Amino acid sequence: MHSVSVKLPSSTGTTMAGTIDFPDAEPVGFAIFAHCFTCSRFAPAASRVCKTLAEHGIAALRFDFPGLGQSEGDFADTSFTQNVDDIVAASDWLTANYEAPQLLVGHSLGGAAALQAATRPEMKHLAAVATMGAPFDPAHSVLHFADRVKDADEDGSVTVVLGGRDIVISREFLEDLADTNPEAYLPRLRKPLLLIHSPVDQTVGVENAQNIFRKTRYPKSLVSLDKADHLFTRGTSAQRAGHIIAEWSRPYLVPNQLPAQVDADQVMATSAAGTKFGSVVRTDAHKVITDRAKADGGKDAGMTAIDLLMSALAAATSEAVRAAAKGMKLDDVRVTVTHASASTFQRQVHLDGTLSAAERRLLLDAAKSTDIQGMLSGANIMDVPA
Repeated sequence: MHSVSVKLPSSTGTTMAGTIDFPDAEPVGFAIFAHCFTCSRFAPAASRVCKTLAEHGIAALRFDFPGLGQSEGDFADTSFTQNVDDIVAASDWLTANYEAPQLLVGHSLGGAAALQAATRPEMKHLAAVATMGAPFDPAHSVLHFADRVKDADEDGSVTVVLGGRDIVISREFLEDLADTNPEAYLPRLRKPLLLIHSPVDQTVGVENAQNIFRKTRYPKSLVSLDKADHLFTRGTSAQRAGHIIAEWSRPYLVPNQLPAQVDADQVMATSAAGTKFGSVVRTDAHKVITDRAKADGGKDAGMTAIDLLMSALAAATSEAVRAAAKGMKLDDVRVTVTHASASTFQRQVHLDGTLSAAERRLLLDAAKSTDIQGMLSGANIMDVPA
């Protein structure tokens, strides 16, 4: 996985700062992530979820709404409706420069904006929508500073402290939230929907997800992510959400480019994007990421070629021992292979179980008769006692 910084236009023409998290291989699809109220694209929910999506092969664009993070503009001049327009603008930019996004993810108020954006005709290319801790009514965010709303009415804006920063919220922003009616647009959503919500969310209660679920059409799913906080900063809750979203959305995504065909008796290595020496090694059904160690000029993004070679020997040895143990009381076998020198490997076979001395000798002899060892005729396979 590697990340690329980008700049894209907002719906009003100002410049928004963004980051695209790319998978090592060709993406199976693109996603857009809309961050929470007054947050940024570097918030844990945004960065961790998008990086997790990339690990699953989905390229994800996360961007700062105008006036927040590294984007241009003044937050006081924005509105919820403009945030919805900005999501559409980000989609248009991604379509023009990379590929039309098939997945839209939103967190908290960004989730509410994503739900409304997904009903826009310009977003017909979307295949799925997911939210995390989204409020049913966008005006829910007003409740956190309800005691200051009167100040906004009198002064035209109110300054609140959020995340240690002074945020100026205009009366127009609050009025726009109040005028937004989720019951008008939620029934129009025609995309598969995933709602992720913590049952112990103290900021946006889980009943919000239940209300969204009731107002939207099938196919839809509601996942209760227990022990998560609203900002998904606790433990690995953001990564868990990312894994859930990736696996749930995969059946709905249509790859624009299929990977090169690999036959059953072949292995193909292609360069891993964003690395100097990394590779994506695929068989007809599986793949593994390889790379050189940092000391050898790589990024240590995956197993080295030597790691794969030792893994093949260890796996083949374990299989051979278990195949020869038919009828024996072998509970487990543990094989350790060490790269001792340029052409020398040390192998240690540890056998667990109720075995006689003769059975142990038979199994250790079987360990030396693997096809992999025969193929490594130029290497010295040195067996050491367990």
